[in-house]
Amino acid sequence: MTGRSLTTHLVVALAVFGVIAAGCSPTTSTALSATGLEAQPDGWRGIPIDLDRELPDVTLLDTANEPVELGTEFLGDPTLLFFGYTSCPDICPIHLAAISSAMREVGVNFDDMDVVFVSVDPDRDTPERIDDYLANFNTRITGLHSDIEVVGEALAALDLPGPIVEGPDPRGEGDLIGHPAQVIGFDSDGQAQRVWPFGARRSDWTVDLPRIIDEW
Repeated sequence: MTGRSLTTHLVVALAVFGVIAAGCSPTTSTALSATGLEAQPDGWRGIPIDLDRELPDVTLLDTANEPVELGTEFLGDPTLLFFGYTSCPDICPIHLAAISSAMREVGVNFDDMDVVFVSVDPDRDTPERIDDYLANFNTRITGLHSDIEVVGEALAALDLPGPIVEGPDPRGEGDLIGHPAQVIGFDSDGQAQRVWPFGARRSDWTVDLPRIIDEW
């Protein structure tokens, strides 16, 4: 299959489930949050990825401004990867709250799995702001940042669109940014296995998290 065909296949597959991207505005996104995800035929709630995709081979910075090689740093444990920004009004806090709450409920800890948040808003998301934001959910969530061009390389490697400025935030906090709305799950070898679109609830994660630890 050609590279273009692979990309088209992935775009079509993800678009069917509404997980390519979503704008950070309640009128476009939050309608999914109350429904949760339907169980897949194999019992998982996350949607399987049938194409070969790996943790992107890019170097980002952590909140101490130390380089982190995304493609190798998180090998050895399963990884949940999410692109977002700290001013996001709905997608980001709902995903992060659901994951962190479900981890506590089912006894999955950060010694067994990495949760990685990559900012798509370098102009506002300083390392300090990222740390403060993630502390609302769990201080062991890894926050990463870089120039938007580097973040764009990571997104492109996963066939995901770059961030889009959607206009002023009605809360008066700068601009709203449209960004990929799914959490991507990678196994301990760095291979993408499943995605959880916006709308995944804590109950979905309590089903899938133990399987991530046991099977990935």
